[in-house]
Amino acid sequence: MSLHQRTLRFRETYRAAISPRYSGLLHGGFVFGVGLSVIGYCLIHVPALEWRLAIAFIAATLIFNVGEYIAHRELGHKKRRFAKLFYSRHSGDHHTFFSHEDYLIDTIRDLRVVLFPAPLLLAVTFIFAAPLGWFIAQVFGTGSGWVMAASIIFNYLLYEFIHLCNHLPDHYSITCWPVIRQMREYHRLHHHPDNATRYNFNITYPITDWVLGTRL
Repeated sequence: MSLHQRTLRFRETYRAAISPRYSGLLHGGFVFGVGLSVIGYCLIHVPALEWRLAIAFIAATLIFNVGEYIAHRELGHKKRRFAKLFYSRHSGDHHTFFSHEDYLIDTIRDLRVVLFPAPLLLAVTFIFAAPLGWFIAQVFGTGSGWVMAASIIFNYLLYEFIHLCNHLPDHYSITCWPVIRQMREYHRLHHHPDNATRYNFNITYPITDWVLGTRL
């Protein structure tokens, strides 16, 4: 059986198992709606604009970039006892549903296998963004803390947005934007079975891939 045939067979099985109550629009609406609301809540608490806020944003971006790389490579593509569900959802579902040959979604219900589960946004907010923001606030000031928390969530949403764009059908105009087009090809190469556990683990900016030599 060819890779294309295996992908089509898995897609049929996966789609049949999706709850009829699932809505791709509600899924995406919750992730981006709640995420943007959290960012807005953080930013309205920033007391004043100052240069150190830019440092907080850059630091958050780099921290998230390393985090997405580690989570993708070490948890998404390697079996860890404490992250069985993440591995199953990523390597088992996502990488079987999409290959470098069959790379695009067909219906909005396919967002079920593209976007992270909605509760993960809440986990990132309360387990990572909030504690890190509080710590930065104690050391560098309130404004830096709120910007740090907002930036972590911003980068999470950016991850979700770019990853969604990576798998959108070609007729969507956004897929022609230069940066999006480049990242679509970058991620498509990752979905080749020979590359999935070795290359192109970043989704947003390929910074950590470049530093660690895992960029194709």
